[in-house]
Amino acid sequence: MNWLAELDEALEQRNSQKRRLLMIFKGNGDWCPWCNKLEALLNNDDALDDYLELEGILGAKIGIPRKSEDITGIRERFGITGIPFLLFYSDDGRIEGTTEFIDGGNAVSYVSWIESVDSSAL
Repeated sequence: MNWLAELDEALEQRNSQKRRLLMIFKGNGDWCPWCNKLEALLNNDDALDDYLELEGILGAKIGIPRKSEDITGIRERFGITGIPFLLFYSDDGRIEGTTEFIDGGNAVSYVSWIESVDSSAL
């Protein structure tokens, strides 16, 4: 899976290609223990990567600063309540769902979450 790392690029590709998009907002650096835990979980299991590729869903991992250093207002702009924060867009740009770290979950748990919020099959 070729994860995008730039916010504007991810949104532009979603808009121009009319594709679904999963964005994972995570700590910029290694200061966020839950972000590190999610990253390790996803690195050890290809289920999410494989699913995104099979379904043609864009994926982006966007590093964000600590709350006290967020001068751009990214948390407010995207309704980020905690990190890691996952946001799933439909192909027409609607936000279909958000979640944070899934306690006790694995890569398949994130696939299941996407399937539970994705309206493209309806």
